[in-house]
Amino acid sequence: MARPSRRPNIIILHTDQQRYDTIRAAGNTAMHTPNLDRLAERGALLEQFYVQNPVCMPSRASMLSGRYPGVTTVTCNGIEMPRDIRCIQHMLGDAGYFTGVIGKLHFLPHSARDHRRAHPAYGFDHLQICDEPGCYRDAYREWVAEQDPSQLDAVNCGLPPARALWEQMMHWDGTVSPPEPREGFVPRVFEADDHLTNACFVADRSVQFIRERGSRPFFLFAGFYHPHSPLIPPQSCLDHYDLDAIPDPAMTDEDRRKRPVEGLSDPDLREIRAHYYAMVTDVDRNVGRILDALDERGMAEDTIVVFTSDHGDYMGDHGMFGKGMPGYECIMRVPCLIRYPGEIEPGTRVTGMVEAVDLLPTLLEHAGVVREPELQGRSFRRLLEGDEAVARESVYAHYSAPGGPSWAHVRTADWMYSANTEGRELLVDRRADPHELNDLSGDPDAAEALSAMRALALRRSLEAGYQAPRVALY
Repeated sequence: MARPSRRPNIIILHTDQQRYDTIRAAGNTAMHTPNLDRLAERGALLEQFYVQNPVCMPSRASMLSGRYPGVTTVTCNGIEMPRDIRCIQHMLGDAGYFTGVIGKLHFLPHSARDHRRAHPAYGFDHLQICDEPGCYRDAYREWVAEQDPSQLDAVNCGLPPARALWEQMMHWDGTVSPPEPREGFVPRVFEADDHLTNACFVADRSVQFIRERGSRPFFLFAGFYHPHSPLIPPQSCLDHYDLDAIPDPAMTDEDRRKRPVEGLSDPDLREIRAHYYAMVTDVDRNVGRILDALDERGMAEDTIVVFTSDHGDYMGDHGMFGKGMPGYECIMRVPCLIRYPGEIEPGTRVTGMVEAVDLLPTLLEHAGVVREPELQGRSFRRLLEGDEAVARESVYAHYSAPGGPSWAHVRTADWMYSANTEGRELLVDRRADPHELNDLSGDPDAAEALSAMRALALRRSLEAGYQAPRVALY
């Protein structure tokens, strides 16, 4: 049957802080992710999909704009996304799409503003923003109040430390109770009923968005907060995990002596990981609800569904938790699943390297929307069609924060290299050391590789820099 002439709907299911190895279909047999596995079985799994920054805001700005962090100017958290940077919602909106964002967008710093005030539209027609799980007066708490107002206190996991400091400085009295800062990587169980998690809110409103759509093509960015800390999965999701089956973090003896891993036993580390995995399972069950809604509306065959994340989490690897440079694999490599019936063969595995800036050009090409000249990413449609020869030979990332060092990061099939403005370098042989535990930057036997990766980092940094449009010879 011929595909309808209208452009496809596009849905990006986007998580926060999800490692690449947290999907059963990607090889982690400890995971319970039946719906993400379903996406992989019916579409493509990109095995080496890398983000351009190791923290939330710049990674999202880069992925959704198809430009590197130095061009968006969002190079670390806490920098507002410029409103004149065109992103996927602007380009699809101009092509006739109805555009919506539900859940976490994180184009604005969330720790220093009043969440009761209207969020700037950023080109979206429909916005229901929630950047944290339950501690702000936002769309999530409004939804919980509709479902069961008696559980509003139970869904509040406490304030992020930066927000607590801001409220103290501002003598702010507009928060919700309790105002105390939360503990990020202390595992506990979600206190409200299972159907009231933040992931359920995103799915519920996304399903409503889908059911209300007519013949006009739509774009939806569904931003799940999980599995970002705090580690608060529902018990029903945690029940899927046996601590003995949870893989141990990749660490050296020196790593084990680092904070915050120092003092944690192996069972402690596996319990933390089990809670993290369980939050992925909470996302998974709600992804299933969105996929089912597409099936019920007869939209699945004409909808591109993407599942991905903004960066990973150390989860004990290298003796750390959280995110950030120097850009190890567990941080820079994230899941990416794409389903488009009739265009992407079920069960496709893409082994070549892809950058997150490449996602926007790929979706525009599938939608028949003209690529704008400012985009720095490149379409990987041919990769999805089986042409591995067009995969990237290297991937690049950049991080820079005021008062701290700037980082450049590159990796090839053989090597990973990171360097910062304080003179630190890290060189890893990816094939011999897949867990990236051994720094070879000072090894004379690796001098040739070090020189080559330095040159690659310089070239990729120059290529990724901002270039104003030229209007005349001089």
